[in-house]
Amino acid sequence: LALAGWTVLSVANTATREHGVDIEASRGVDRVVVEVKGYPSRFYADPRRAGEPKPALPASQARVWFSQAVYAAMRLRTTQPTWASVIALPDFPTYRRLSEGVAWALGQCAVQVWWVSEDGAVTHD
Repeated sequence: LALAGWTVLSVANTATREHGVDIEASRGVDRVVVEVKGYPSRFYADPRRAGEPKPALPASQARVWFSQAVYAAMRLRTTQPTWASVIALPDFPTYRRLSEGVAWALGQCAVQVWWVSEDGAVTHD
Protein backbone atom coordinates (compact mmCIF):
# COMPACT_ATOMS: atom_id res chain seq x y z
CA LEU A 1 0.00 0.00 0.00
CA ALA A 2 2.77 2.44 0.92
CA LEU A 3 4.50 1.80 -2.43
CA ALA A 4 1.23 2.64 -4.21
CA GLY A 5 0.99 6.01 -2.47
CA TRP A 6 -1.23 5.09 0.46
CA THR A 7 -0.57 6.32 4.00
CA VAL A 8 -0.77 3.36 6.35
CA LEU A 9 -2.74 4.52 9.38
CA SER A 10 -2.65 1.33 11.43
CA VAL A 11 -1.42 -2.24 11.36
CA ALA A 12 -2.61 -4.84 13.87
CA ASN A 13 0.00 -6.40 16.13
CA THR A 14 -0.24 -10.08 15.25
CA ALA A 15 2.36 -11.03 17.87
CA THR A 16 -0.10 -10.03 20.61
CA ARG A 17 -3.08 -11.41 18.65
CA GLU A 18 -4.63 -7.96 18.50
CA HIS A 19 -8.27 -8.04 17.38
CA GLY A 20 -9.93 -5.66 14.95
CA VAL A 21 -8.81 -4.10 11.70
CA ASP A 22 -5.60 -5.61 10.32
CA ILE A 23 -4.55 -2.73 8.05
CA GLU A 24 -6.11 0.68 7.54
CA ALA A 25 -4.75 3.14 4.99
CA SER A 26 -5.75 6.37 3.28
CA ARG A 27 -4.89 8.19 0.07
CA GLY A 28 -6.52 11.59 -0.21
CA VAL A 29 -10.19 11.10 0.64
CA ASP A 30 -10.06 7.35 -0.06
CA ARG A 31 -9.82 4.85 2.76
CA VAL A 32 -9.09 1.11 2.59
CA VAL A 33 -9.36 -1.51 5.30
CA VAL A 34 -7.70 -4.88 4.77
CA GLU A 35 -8.57 -8.09 6.61
CA VAL A 36 -5.48 -10.29 6.35
CA LYS A 37 -5.39 -14.06 6.75
CA GLY A 38 -2.42 -16.39 6.51
CA TYR A 39 -2.46 -20.04 5.61
CA PRO A 40 -2.58 -22.26 8.67
CA SER A 41 0.19 -24.71 9.33
CA ARG A 42 -0.13 -28.25 10.58
CA PHE A 43 1.88 -27.36 13.69
CA TYR A 44 1.65 -24.65 16.34
CA ALA A 45 3.91 -21.61 15.90
CA ASP A 46 3.44 -20.42 19.50
CA PRO A 47 6.77 -21.06 21.27
CA ARG A 48 4.95 -22.70 24.18
CA ARG A 49 3.61 -25.40 21.81
CA ALA A 50 6.09 -25.23 18.92
CA GLY A 51 6.23 -28.43 16.89
CA GLU A 52 3.06 -29.82 18.43
CA PRO A 53 0.48 -30.84 15.80
CA LYS A 54 -2.79 -28.93 15.67
CA PRO A 55 -6.04 -30.92 15.93
CA ALA A 56 -7.55 -29.27 12.82
CA LEU A 57 -6.18 -29.86 9.35
CA PRO A 58 -4.90 -26.72 7.59
CA ALA A 59 -7.64 -26.81 4.92
CA SER A 60 -10.34 -26.99 7.62
CA GLN A 61 -8.79 -24.11 9.54
CA ALA A 62 -8.48 -22.11 6.29
CA ARG A 63 -12.26 -22.42 5.80
CA VAL A 64 -12.86 -20.97 9.26
CA TRP A 65 -10.39 -18.13 8.71
CA PHE A 66 -11.90 -17.38 5.29
CA SER A 67 -15.37 -17.18 6.82
CA GLN A 68 -14.09 -14.82 9.50
CA ALA A 69 -12.49 -12.61 6.83
CA VAL A 70 -15.70 -12.46 4.80
CA TYR A 71 -17.71 -11.55 7.88
CA ALA A 72 -15.25 -8.79 8.84
CA ALA A 73 -15.30 -7.40 5.28
CA MET A 74 -19.11 -7.40 5.19
CA ARG A 75 -19.31 -5.68 8.58
CA LEU A 76 -16.98 -2.98 7.33
CA ARG A 77 -19.16 -2.45 4.23
CA THR A 78 -22.14 -2.00 6.58
CA THR A 79 -20.46 0.37 9.05
CA GLN A 80 -18.29 2.31 6.57
CA PRO A 81 -19.94 1.97 3.15
CA THR A 82 -17.65 4.53 1.47
CA TRP A 83 -14.45 2.74 2.46
CA ALA A 84 -12.83 0.04 0.33
CA SER A 85 -13.11 -3.37 1.98
CA VAL A 86 -10.39 -5.90 1.13
CA ILE A 87 -9.61 -9.47 2.09
CA ALA A 88 -5.91 -10.33 1.62
CA LEU A 89 -5.09 -14.03 1.37
CA PRO A 90 -2.07 -16.14 0.50
CA ASP A 91 -2.46 -17.56 -3.00
CA PHE A 92 -3.26 -21.17 -2.06
CA PRO A 93 -5.73 -23.49 -3.85
CA THR A 94 -7.97 -23.82 -0.77
CA TYR A 95 -8.47 -20.06 -0.54
CA ARG A 96 -8.93 -19.78 -4.31
CA ARG A 97 -11.73 -22.37 -4.22
CA LEU A 98 -13.42 -20.69 -1.27
CA SER A 99 -13.22 -17.30 -2.96
CA GLU A 100 -14.59 -18.63 -6.25
CA GLY A 101 -17.58 -20.02 -4.36
CA VAL A 102 -18.66 -16.55 -3.20
CA ALA A 103 -17.07 -14.35 -5.88
CA TRP A 104 -20.37 -13.05 -7.22
CA ALA A 105 -21.65 -12.09 -3.75
CA LEU A 106 -18.38 -10.42 -2.77
CA GLY A 107 -18.49 -8.46 -6.02
CA GLN A 108 -22.06 -7.35 -5.37
CA CYS A 109 -20.98 -6.09 -1.95
CA ALA A 110 -17.84 -4.38 -3.33
CA VAL A 111 -15.48 -6.56 -1.30
CA GLN A 112 -12.15 -7.07 -3.05
CA VAL A 113 -9.91 -10.11 -2.68
CA TRP A 114 -6.16 -9.58 -2.94
CA TRP A 115 -3.84 -12.53 -3.49
CA VAL A 116 -0.37 -12.55 -1.97
CA SER A 117 2.17 -14.86 -3.60
CA GLU A 118 5.07 -16.47 -1.74
CA ASP A 119 7.41 -13.74 -3.03
CA GLY A 120 5.09 -11.03 -1.65
CA ALA A 121 3.61 -9.89 -4.95
CA VAL A 122 -0.01 -8.79 -4.66
CA THR A 123 -2.65 -9.30 -7.35
CA HIS A 124 -6.43 -9.05 -7.27
CA ASP A 125 -9.40 -10.40 -9.18
